[in-house]
Parts: sequence; C-alpha cells; structure tokens
Amino acid sequence: MNTGKVKESATITVDIPSNNEAEIKILRVERLTDEMLEGKLSDGTPLIDFLSESCHILPIDDFKVYKTKNYRSFKHLLGNRDLKEQHVHKLMESYHKDGYLFTIIYVNEKLEIIDGQHRFEAAKRKHLPVYFLIIPNWGIDHVSILNVNSSNWTAEDFLNTHAKSGNSSYVLFKSFYDKYEFDITTAQIIILGRRVTAGKNNDDFRSGKMKLEPEQITRAHEKAKKINMMKDFHPYAWKSRNCVDAIIQLINTKGYDHGHLIDQLKKHPVINLIEARSLRVEEYLKIFLEKYNYRKKDKIEVDF
Repeated sequence: MNTGKVKESATITVDIPSNNEAEIKILRVERLTDEMLEGKLSDGTPLIDFLSESCHILPIDDFKVYKTKNYRSFKHLLGNRDLKEQHVHKLMESYHKDGYLFTIIYVNEKLEIIDGQHRFEAAKRKHLPVYFLIIPNWGIDHVSILNVNSSNWTAEDFLNTHAKSGNSSYVLFKSFYDKYEFDITTAQIIILGRRVTAGKNNDDFRSGKMKLEPEQITRAHEKAKKINMMKDFHPYAWKSRNCVDAIIQLINTKGYDHGHLIDQLKKHPVINLIEARSLRVEEYLKIFLEKYNYRKKDKIEVDF
C-alpha cells in the first residue's frame, strides 16, 4: 500500500493510507488576533464590540465539536437522499487541489448523519479527519428543514426522502411519478392541478407538508392516460409542462370530451404540433380549441 502524507501545519505531518502519491493539505482554522478583533465591520462597529454586545457564548457542554477518523461508528440516516457519486468525487478532487477545509457535519446521538453526508464520505475515502457536532434527537424531519432553502436539494430529493420516511402522501406521489415519463414539476401539475415552483406550495412540498388522498392519484392516472394519447400528434413535447398544462385546462373544462379531440387530430394532423419541440401554453390551447370546436355544435371555451 502506498503511503501519502497530509499536512496538518507547516511543521507537522501525519502519515495516512492513500491510493496515490498526492498530498492533501489540511487547512488550519486560524485564531482571532487582536488586530482582527479591533477591525471594523461594514457598519463601522469593531468586531470585539459586536461579539461582546450582540452575541452570547454558548455553554461548552451545548456546543462541542469532535474530531475523529473512526468512520465505522457513523451511519447514513434512513430516508436521507442517496449519495451522489459525482458530488463525492468532486469533493475529493477539491481536497487535492484546494486543501481540506475545516467544516462541521451534524449528527444525532446515534451518529446518524443529519447534514454533511457527502463531505463525510469524501473525507472517509481520503482517510481525513471528520469534524462533527452532536445534536440529540434530530432525525429525517430536521434534514428536510435544513435543506428547504438549499439549492443543492432537488424536488426529487425531497420526494424520495419523505417517501422513504413513510409519509403516505409522498408514497402516493412517488408511485405515480415512477410510473410515467413526466418530470416532477409536470407530475405536480397533473396531481395537484397547479405548478409548484415557488411560495408556500413549494415550501409545503419540500418540508413534507403536502397532503394527498388516494382519490387524487386515481384521477391523476386517468389524466395521465389521456395525456399519453398525445404522443403520436406531438412526439417531441407531448409530456412537456406547457403541453400538459394546456391539456389539464381542457380536461377541467365543463363538457370537454378528450376522445373528440383525439379524433380531430387523427383526421386533421397539425404540422406545427408534429414538428415543434415545445410551445407556449396559450399556443397549445389555441391549436387544441380550433381543432376541438371545428364544426362542433357544443363548443367549449377556455380563458387564456
């Protein structure tokens, strides 16, 4: 086995097992100097004044950061998102290129990783020390709360996490999502009848507060079957969000007969639909309504 050296400081080196000859520098956490403490912040307040007047020092028993290379005792939290190998490798490459930066992972009293599982895995593979803070009684719900406003977590990550934890609404949603070819935002349009991209609805979805009933999934399957019927007429974008949005609006319109629209498209194919990659919702609705209402006595209308 080759042996590499990790630099702890300018004068201390620690031998560690390594799969290559590259050295990883552990970047030290510097202590605050008197000059730093006397330095002024953006509002003109000296740092020392801000710390003494506006901050509280937590009791040491409430805030202990531990350091270890005993990786065996840590566990990935059940329900947390799956590790992404690309992210782990990116971190490992960064350690070689830029050095190993002191960062703290959060764990509970069982050493289940709440936050920082990719950093832990990368450090483990490079045999680097792990710095961690124990926060008792934290679990999968706290993982979601920590990541609600994180750009690193996708909607699919939140869906999988809540489904794994047994949240029945997310189990239902995932059963639908896994069956069809729609992306998660489009699946939300079909199931919930609206786009969930921002605001309270998005926060509810990410934080595990979304509520679904089995009847909603049953109706969603019926809608999905109707949307799938559009493949032959709009092969490149039948499952796009805008196309699906337009079809859902039609389905929700009183008196609408989806079979009639399909018959009309069979008789009178629309070249623009066949060749287009995607259109705006308004363009879809205009095309569909023109075909649907052509020579039909009971015409329908959709506001757009």
